[in-house]
Amino acid sequence: MERAIILLSGGLDSAVTLWWAKGQGWDLRPLTFDYFGRPRREHEAVRTLASRVHADAVRTVELPFLREVDDLRQGGFENRYLLDSPEGYIPGRNLIFYGLAGYYAELDAVQYIIGGHNGIDPESFPDSSPKFFNFLNSVFHLSLWSYDKSPVKILVPLSGKSKEDVIRMGLAMDVPFDVTWSCYWDKAVHCGICVSCRERREAFAQVGIEDPVEYEAPLGQSPGRSDPQGRPLSQKG
Repeated sequence: MERAIILLSGGLDSAVTLWWAKGQGWDLRPLTFDYFGRPRREHEAVRTLASRVHADAVRTVELPFLREVDDLRQGGFENRYLLDSPEGYIPGRNLIFYGLAGYYAELDAVQYIIGGHNGIDPESFPDSSPKFFNFLNSVFHLSLWSYDKSPVKILVPLSGKSKEDVIRMGLAMDVPFDVTWSCYWDKAVHCGICVSCRERREAFAQVGIEDPVEYEAPLGQSPGRSDPQGRPLSQKG
């Protein structure tokens, strides 16, 4: 049986990707990362999703040094151009994540590394584009010693798809959207006003299906006071 490492965040996209990979009949190896400020609710969602598909135990890699640009503002950084970076941006995030995934893939003789990046992600994050993953596949070929006998390939099944497309795809596969977590904040329920929550709510509205998760803020409420990147001015935790 072919093996696949699935990068899981606990959100809509990674959940749909997990169910897609399950449909291929592969031996699934969930992989997630714990970095500064990552919501605990994401980890809960990852564990629940993995258990629902009876995948192997989730492998969690601790990356305490990794921080979003917004979390680095207090301490400062020298590249002032990053002040204009999008909410949630982490320098080199996917280069780091997929480099580590490649490490485990070679050790475990895994054929595929699966990422849940949709068609709108590259608009804000350059390391989510098809071009990036094409180049990274070439880098794997050049950098993994056993590649010729045990090749590793990154697959991005949601590439080019809108958030609405992803939801429709998930509905067709009975993905349990009620246990996913999309909010940037670690709260009892989704805040409803961060960028990720708004994208999710708008996509469900476009599909014409009620989102099964609960939100603090009513649909259409503005984010209110925020920092220059649109992040609500409340304590992240």
